[in-house]
Amino acid sequence: MKAYRLSIAAVAVLAALAVTTLLAVPDAQAAVTALFHWPTANPVESLQMATALAGLRATHGELTTRIAAKLAELVDGLPEADVRRIEGEHDELVRQAEGVQRQITAAEAAERSAPVAPAAAAQAAEAAIRAERTRIATINELGTRAALPATDVAAAITNGESVEDFRRRAFDALAARQVSSPTASVNASITRDENDTRRRAMSGAIVARLARAAGERNVQIPEMSRAYGEMGFAEMAAEAIGYRGHLRTPRQVIDVMERAFHSTSDFPGIFSDAINVRLLARYQTAMPTYRRIAAPYTATDFRTINVVRAGDFPALQEVKETGDIPAGSFSESKEQLAVKSYGVRFNLSRQMIINDNLGAIDQVLGSAGDRVMDWENAQVFAVLVSNSFAGPTLLTDSTALFATGHGNHVTSGTAISLTSVGLGRAAMAKQTTLDGMKSSAFTPVTILTGPDRIMDAEQLVASINPALIASAQPDWVRRLTPVMDANITGNHWYLFGDPATAPAFVYGTLQGFEGPRLSTDDPFTVQGISVKLEHDFGAAGIDYRPAYHNAGAAPA
Repeated sequence: MKAYRLSIAAVAVLAALAVTTLLAVPDAQAAVTALFHWPTANPVESLQMATALAGLRATHGELTTRIAAKLAELVDGLPEADVRRIEGEHDELVRQAEGVQRQITAAEAAERSAPVAPAAAAQAAEAAIRAERTRIATINELGTRAALPATDVAAAITNGESVEDFRRRAFDALAARQVSSPTASVNASITRDENDTRRRAMSGAIVARLARAAGERNVQIPEMSRAYGEMGFAEMAAEAIGYRGHLRTPRQVIDVMERAFHSTSDFPGIFSDAINVRLLARYQTAMPTYRRIAAPYTATDFRTINVVRAGDFPALQEVKETGDIPAGSFSESKEQLAVKSYGVRFNLSRQMIINDNLGAIDQVLGSAGDRVMDWENAQVFAVLVSNSFAGPTLLTDSTALFATGHGNHVTSGTAISLTSVGLGRAAMAKQTTLDGMKSSAFTPVTILTGPDRIMDAEQLVASINPALIASAQPDWVRRLTPVMDANITGNHWYLFGDPATAPAFVYGTLQGFEGPRLSTDDPFTVQGISVKLEHDFGAAGIDYRPAYHNAGAAPA
């Protein structure tokens, strides 16, 4: 008897849906008129039969899929309680599928005995099938997001429940789980765990969608984030605040976003986490010029710190017959580095948020990452080319880093050639450590130029097979890496040793904040979300010995 009532309900719903679909297409009125004046059959009955059978077949296919998925959940090692639960849910799905199959068999028999439906009824049936499949897919998706029992989802599909009604139930279930508390002590622990889990899951989903919007391939949504993988910002914000309404208009989207950012919900943190991950990904993949010639340094605070230079470690001394190990001392360094704090505001526009424009948002984040990197590069090179390319004044001897007295500065420049670069290499090799020792660390590995002289440097290090042995380039020249930076103007060129062993320049960040960071601030005050970008950075010249400067000249 129950199966019979379900069949009549399905017929009524699908018939109404089919007629509505017909009325929405060109010449639909004429088609419906012809349908209801078909002389050889009852048009309403024909339409009901066709649409009901189509809907029943779609429902049966969905139930079959769910039965197979439920069986796949039975794996070795499951607790007995879980096995029983899965078996019960499987049996319920099978029972529903059998009931639907009986309705299909009865409908097919009735269809065979009835006159052939006209074209209008067939079109209506096809429209009903498409609408039913959409309804089933949407209910399944909502049920997964809300973690509703499989039996509830299957019942909603079989009973013809509308998407809007099921959506309200899903939101109610989510809200009920957030406020449920078996005991006060357990509530604190579970709520914190659920919030943290949801925060990580939503952040992971936003990061993956931003990466996809940027055109990155093979981006996988993390397992824990899949329930939010297709949600937009507004839908996530609605879930974060427990919003139970619909998001059909821009006004509703704006209201939800405002509440999410101004309330005590964790959505601002979720959004900040995601955009920070994307910003750092773009920031860390860049390779600015300054990192080829300067060494990283981490400061624990914003106070000025002394920087250790190459050669500060004490030299070995002979051990006498007594066996006593002689004491050594570190050479003192006066060179200093200070990390400073910087920041700027920018906006993610109202249009981006309403349109859920992930590509535009990622482009803004990418631009921010590139701009920070270019800014850092400019900061380091401002130090390098200061004092008319003589570099910063060292505290150790109150002399510019590149100076004639340091043996690493040529003011009457010469063009880049095997001879001039060889003289620079020799000048670096003659340098000694702070304790007066020669060091292989003072060997050039990089030749740095501006745009005007980069081709000269590239030609110098190019590997060739000359006809004359005298014209052959030594291996050390070919091992030089030509590097260009637009912050160097004119003919100037430099040689640098490996910054990992003997840095001439250092750049610093604050411990725990090794990259730029973003946070939302005062949202919707200027037609969008206001974002604050902060960064801690510093640069300094610390040693003249691993570097060489030539004012340069154009080739003859």
